[in-house]
Order: sequence, then structure tokens, then C-alpha cells
Amino acid sequence: MTGNLITLDKNTYDCLQQELIELRQQAICNNLKYSQDQIGLLLECTPAAIAIFDHQMRYLLVSRRWREDYGLGDENLIGRSHYEICPDISQDLREIHQRCLAGAIEKCEENALLRANGKTDWVKWEIQPWYEKSGQIGGLIMFTQVITAQKQAEIALANSERRFRDIAANLPGAIFQFTNRNDIWRVDYISDFIWELAGITASEMIQDLNSFFTLIHPEDFDSCIASVAVAVQNSTPWHYEGRLVKPNGEIRWWQGESTPMRNEQGEVIFCGVLLDITGLKRKEAELQQLNEELEFRVEERTVALKAAEARWQRLADNVPGMLYEFCLDPDGTMSFPFVSSGCRELLGLEPEEVQKNATLGFNYIEPEDWPGFKLAIAHSAQTMQNFEYEWQTTSVSGQKKWIKAVSRPELQPGGEIIWYGCFVDISDMQAALRERKQAEKKLQEQAQFLQSIWENVDYGIYVLDILENQEEFRYVKFNPAILRTSPIYLESFVGKLMAEALPDEMADIHHHHYRQCIQSGKSIFFEEYFCADEKHSWWLLNITPLFDNASRINQLVVTVTDITEHKKAEQDREMFVSLIENSSDLIGCASLEGQSLFINEAGLKLVGVDSLEVAKNFNILEYMLPEDIEDMQQRIIPTVMEHGLWQGEYRLRNLQTEEAIPVDFNVFVVKSSETGEPLCLATITRDIRDRKQAEIKLQQQTQNLENTLYELQRTQSQLIHSEKMSSLGNMVAGIAHEINNPVNFIHGNLIPASEYTEDLLCLLELYQLHFPNPPEEIQAEIAAIDLEFLKEDLIKLLNSMQIGTQRIREIVLSLRSFSRLDEAEFKQVNIHDGINSTLMILQNRLKSKPNHPEILVIKEYGNLPTIECYPGQLNQVFMNILSNALDAVEEEFVGEGGQIRITTEVVNTNTVAIRIADNGRGIPEKTLEKVFDPFFTTKDVGKGTGLGLSISYQIIVDKHHGKLSCNSIPGQGAEFLIEIPISQ
Repeated sequence: MTGNLITLDKNTYDCLQQELIELRQQAICNNLKYSQDQIGLLLECTPAAIAIFDHQMRYLLVSRRWREDYGLGDENLIGRSHYEICPDISQDLREIHQRCLAGAIEKCEENALLRANGKTDWVKWEIQPWYEKSGQIGGLIMFTQVITAQKQAEIALANSERRFRDIAANLPGAIFQFTNRNDIWRVDYISDFIWELAGITASEMIQDLNSFFTLIHPEDFDSCIASVAVAVQNSTPWHYEGRLVKPNGEIRWWQGESTPMRNEQGEVIFCGVLLDITGLKRKEAELQQLNEELEFRVEERTVALKAAEARWQRLADNVPGMLYEFCLDPDGTMSFPFVSSGCRELLGLEPEEVQKNATLGFNYIEPEDWPGFKLAIAHSAQTMQNFEYEWQTTSVSGQKKWIKAVSRPELQPGGEIIWYGCFVDISDMQAALRERKQAEKKLQEQAQFLQSIWENVDYGIYVLDILENQEEFRYVKFNPAILRTSPIYLESFVGKLMAEALPDEMADIHHHHYRQCIQSGKSIFFEEYFCADEKHSWWLLNITPLFDNASRINQLVVTVTDITEHKKAEQDREMFVSLIENSSDLIGCASLEGQSLFINEAGLKLVGVDSLEVAKNFNILEYMLPEDIEDMQQRIIPTVMEHGLWQGEYRLRNLQTEEAIPVDFNVFVVKSSETGEPLCLATITRDIRDRKQAEIKLQQQTQNLENTLYELQRTQSQLIHSEKMSSLGNMVAGIAHEINNPVNFIHGNLIPASEYTEDLLCLLELYQLHFPNPPEEIQAEIAAIDLEFLKEDLIKLLNSMQIGTQRIREIVLSLRSFSRLDEAEFKQVNIHDGINSTLMILQNRLKSKPNHPEILVIKEYGNLPTIECYPGQLNQVFMNILSNALDAVEEEFVGEGGQIRITTEVVNTNTVAIRIADNGRGIPEKTLEKVFDPFFTTKDVGKGTGLGLSISYQIIVDKHHGKLSCNSIPGQGAEFLIEIPISQ
């Protein structure tokens, strides 16, 4: 329900309510004395909101105020249900209606009513039943009163009280009310801030106002009392500023504000505030000082402003073109309030002429440019956007020019628009336009040239896009050079983010340098080291930012130069410099005339010179002893100049101590690498004083060193030989493996091949048995191939092949067994297998040859357990001893034929003895003493190294903790005895 509500005072409402009650009672008592029409007329004219309903809540009568309050207008309500008219009535009100229809009287002092327009009104209402003549309840009478204004006033009062309390609590002062009753001042109210201001509580001051007056500064007391008296006497506003002395001795400035008034009893009431203005007083003092400073600065600024005005005028007069202020009034009137002196040169007019007649500034615009000029002015005026236009004009002198105007409009309070800007002669720009086209052509050529560089340079280039607020980068392209030379496959990087393409650690490094380039806006360099495919590389990367049209960096171009060789050279140079600086030898150089150029730190200490600068003042002859100078001049220096070098022991002089220092003197000439001409003299000289002193000790240690050197040489040779034997073993194992597979294939197929051949021969015999007379052509072919011989020889051929493949298998097995030279762990093996495999490898040397008969090998093997040993190394020992035995027997043997006897047996329960004896001519006693020495050999040059038995001795004694000995009687052969433990 909507409508305009009016307020009705409570007295009127109560009177109307009482009248209606009396009216209802009179109507009942006087047998409906008044008609319904008369009551309706009364309700229509009453200013109260009243409605009468029957027992079913249908409207019987309603007042005009009711219609207005509930927005019912002139709608016909009589006979219609209240719930139909107001369907939004709450269930609570419906229950109230029912209780009233039962005889109850309900009322409410205030009830919130939500209007259809969203507004809330407050309503006071009362509902009573009315009775028929029979005494039955005929319906309800509702009285309502809109009390929104009263409610709002109550809320406003409550808010006002709350705001007052908040203000009093937060105001930097004390709110008060003083009353003068019969010339006695009393405190009606004072807020709690009085404690902050005066150091006394509000209750103390209310109890005794003098507790406040006693705190007034003595110098201010009289003036304060006088100001109050004047305000009371004249009823004028009271304002006072003074000082208070708080109980703790602190002095505070305070300000009192109030307007005295008199109440009905004639009492004077002071309502106001006491403010703490201590901070304000300080600020006033500071402000006073600032004002003085400001006045001084204003004077300075005035002088500066005048100078600036003069400077501005000079600038305006000297700026190329014409500065102007153009005004367009709402009626279309144009004017130039300001025109700079550039008008003379640009338009050929005086500034005063243009200011008097604004049209002169546009009279010389070419006709074809005039419409566009007016449109540009109108567009700028409508949109308040900058005016910018170019046109061709002819100056007063007849000179053709291109002019460009640029200005910014500002709308003035009077509606006029003022443009501030300039006219610029752009005639040269038109010429520049033609030049720009030529430049664009050149740029295109340059682009082609750059593309050619991109594709053909020998250093790498790649481009990155900058993404996500300059925090991420994406690879765009790589030139052919970097794709060709990079050890990393880069083509897959195109289109990927850097974080996707690179490992995290490398991506962090690149990201740091890319961000550094973006932040600086300049090219930066950094070096990168990486290792790919065991190849160490150094790259020098140059990161260059690319800017877009808005001067923002949108791409990075990175050039990559391989500086690996340079780095290596740099490292070599640093190593060389470090070597010189840290060398304990004197390293120096001098001019060809002998003037010192450089001496390292060790050299300066050696000759007793404090610094290189001092050393440069000396000639190298001054470092020599006086008696050696002539020899230096006549012998050593000429030798150096002739042969380029002189080396030997010499003496130098310490310039501070005059000590003669023995040195190992090495002097040489440094020559130009291009011309070969001498450049300077250089020396590497070593202080040999300690060496001289140590020579005696060194002589004593010479024998020990020689022994050590001998042992080292022996060990080195043995290591080399072992390495060769290991390589040989690997090669033999490889060959054995490669031969083994095809030989096994052939050997395995020979048995079925023999069976198939026998079957075929049987079949052939059956053919001959059943067909004894074949055709002549077959008989001729049988005769040609000699069939009987072929049948006999074919079987022999297959048997021979089977024997040969079996022999190859045995050789391969021996090779594989012998090739265990590089086995580095102890294993339990059968010694006999190692001996047999070695003999198999040496089988060719055992066979009969034209120059010597077959060598017989006699094996006397005992029952040996497996032993723990290095099988490969033990095979090497067998090979060395058996080879030497074969060499001895091939050279000469005792008896009818050469023979080698191999005997094995167990001795002392934990030792195996292997004896290898030959029937050669034996070993002389002197030779026998050296037989196990390194490099000792009796063979011809090229036939032996003298390491075989030495290494064998080391393998048996050092590696297996065994014994190796040789027994020989000249003319009766030699026997080598090997003893090794069964378990280590």
C-alpha cells in the first residue's frame, strides 16, 4: 500500500477515538439513531484513519485518511474483504483480528509498516469490536495513526545524544556548562578531557570550580576573570586564551569558547568548550617563522618570476616557428590573445597585426586545404582533443611553405575555447618525406643484407620474445650458424619457453642475465661454460634489447661466439704469468744494450732491489761481480748474440749485501716471430746456493736414488709390458670369440653332412646295382669325374674337415683360457688347464720344421687341487718360461731331440710346485745370477726385451707370495721351479 501519509497529534486522535466509541454506544442504545450514511459522512470528514469491518472482515465504512494512509485512492472498498484489498497482511495481524472478533481489544503503540515502495513507516493502532442490537459482535473498528515523524524524532534524539557522547570523548577539549546562580558559579557538566587539560578530574571540578581557577597561570588570572565578567555583562560570546599550571608543574595553553545566555529564572548559563591549544601555540610559533621565511621566498620568487617571464619571452622569440594562443568564442569570434615573434618569419606578418585581426593568420591557406582545416578546428572544439593539422600556405612575400599546427584546447568558464600551441614550418619535412622513401628502400636493402648476414655469419644468433611482464622468454628463431655449430640440438627449442627448453640451473642463469639486460636497456655480455659429449666449450653471449614503436623492449637478440680457444689461450697466459710471478727463479728481460726491462719478484729479492721501477735503472752488468764483467762482455753476451743461447753456472751480485750468489745462468735472445730479428735478452736464472750446499748430501744419496730409479724403471717397464699383455689378451679373446661361432657352426654340420654323404653314396650304389648299364652320356660323365675315386676321397675329405674343425675348437678354447691376462681377482683354477692352453698356443713351435726336428713335450702332472691365483698372470708366467725353453731347445739341445718336461706336484700340503725343464745347452753361472733382472737378455737385438722373466718373478713372488728359481748346469739344460700356495 502506498500513499501520502499525514501525522495526527495524539490529542486529536484520542478525541476522535472517544467520539467514535460514544457514537457506537449511542447508536446501539438509541436503536441506530443515526443511519450508516450519516456515520460514513462523519468518517469521511474526520482527520483520523478509521475503518469499520463486518464479522467477515469486509469493509462497511472507511475514512478518507484511511484511504490516504494505505494508498487505496477512490477504489470502492465497501463490501470487499480487507484481506483481498491488503493480501500482504501478516499472519500475526490476522490472529489479532480473530481475537478482537472474539471480544478482545488490541492496541500497539508503535509498529513498523513496510510500504510497497520500500519505505518503512511507524504506525500506532487500536482494534475494538462493535456490537449489534442483539449484543453480538458485528465486526471490528480499526483506529490507526502514522507516528513516523515522532519515531524519527526519537531516533534522531538518540543519535544526537550518542554523537554528543562520541564528540565529548574524542574532542581535544573539555565540554562544559557553568551556571551563575546569585553570583555563585557552579559546574553543571564538564567532560572527562579536563583531566588531560588541567590534571584534575571532572568530579573534582564539579564539586569545586575553584579547583580549576587555582590552576590558571598567575599572569593570566586577572585577564581571565575580566573576560568572563565582560561576556556576562554584555551578553557577548566569550573567548579567552591562557595558560594552566597542572599539579605536576606542566604548563598547558588553553582556549575557552562560550556564549552566555539567561534562562527563564534569569540565571546566566555558560555552555562551551575548553580546548588544549598547546600544540597549536607551538604551531603558531613555527608558522610565524615559516611566514617570515615565506615572505622572503616570495620576494625571491617574484624576482625569479620576472626573470622567468623575460626568459619565456626570449624562448618564445627564439623557438623555431610561432607560439600562439588562439581563442574561439561561443558566437564564432576568433582572436589571437598571444602570438610570438616567429610570426614574422613564418607568415611574414607582425604579431600585432595578427592579434588585431585573427583572420590574417589563415588568409594565406591554400584553397584545397581550407575545408580540412575548418573540420579539424571543429573536431577539436567538439571533442576537446588536441588540434593537429598540416597545410600549404603562401606567405606575404609569395614564398610557398608547408605549415603544421599543434595545440591543446581548454574550455573556459565563459564557454570560449582557447588553444595553446604552435605553428611550425615543415617545408623541410616534405623534402625529408622523399628522403624517407629513399631511406625505406635502403632499409629494405639493409634488411636483405641483414638476412644475408643472419644466414652466412660464422657466429651464432638467436632471438627471444619477452612474455608475462618480462618474467618469461620464448625462443623465436636460430640462425644456421648456431644450429650448425651447437653441440645441443636447438631446432626443437623454437616456440618453447626458456623454462621448458633448458635445465633449471642453466635457465636460472640465462633468466638472470636477460632480466639484467631488460632493466639496463643496454647490451650486456656474459660467458657460459658447458660440457656436451665430453667436449668442453666456452661461449661469449651478447644480449641486445630490441624496442618496439612504444620504446618498450619486446625482444632480445643474442649473439653467440665460441671463445673456447681464446679461453684456453687466456688460461695458458694466466698460467704463464702465474708461473713467472710465482716462480722461485729469477725471470727477467733486458734490452739488447743490457738495460733492465723486467724482473720478477723472486729476481728482485735475489739481486737485492726493492721494486721493478728501481731495477729498470740498472744495466745487467751491474748485477755481475766486478771481476766477471769483462767475461760477460767479451764471452757470454757475444755467444748469446751469435748462437741465441748461453747456459752454465755463474755468479750474481746482491746490490745490498754485495754477496756473490752462485746461480744456474740461462741467457737467450728473444726474436720477432715475423722478422726473426732480435728483440731483447731474457734470462731464467736459478739460485743454486742451496744446491751447492746440498751437493754433498746429494752425492751420499746418489746410490739410493739410482737404486730407486732402477726400481722405478723396472716397475714402469713391467707395467707397460703388463698393459701390452692385457691388450694382447683382449685381442686374443676377441679373435677367439669371433672364430668360435663359425667354427662351431661348421663342426656341428659336418656330422650330418657325413651321414647325408654316406646315404647318397649308398643310393648311388643301389642305382649302379639295379642299372648296371646306364646311357652313354652318364657313363662318359662317370669316367670324366672318376666316380670311384670321388666316392673314396669324399669320405676322407669330410673326416679331415671334422679333424680340422676339432683342432680349431681346441685352439680357440686354449686362446680363450690364455686370454685371461686382465683378470684382476683371485680365482680357484686348474693349473693344468693354463699349462695346456699355453702349450696349445705354442703348438706351432713344437712341430717339426726344416731346420730342427719336433720338440717333444713330456707332461708329468700330479693330482693337484684347484688353487687360488690370478689365472691370467699365471698364464703369462707359463708363456714366458715355455717360450724361453723353446728358444733354448731351438738353438741347441742335448741328446737325440729337443724336449721339454713339465712336472707338477703338491709339496708341504699347501704348496704346488711346477717344474719346467729343457734339454738345451744350459745357462752359464754368471748369466744365471742376472736371469731375473729387468732388461737383462742374452738374445740378439730385437728378439727380446729382458722383461719376461723379471715380470714372471714379480708375479710369482709379489702377487702370489710364492717362489721362482732356476737351476742349470751348462751342457745339461735348465729347470725353472715355480712354487705357489694353494690358498692365499
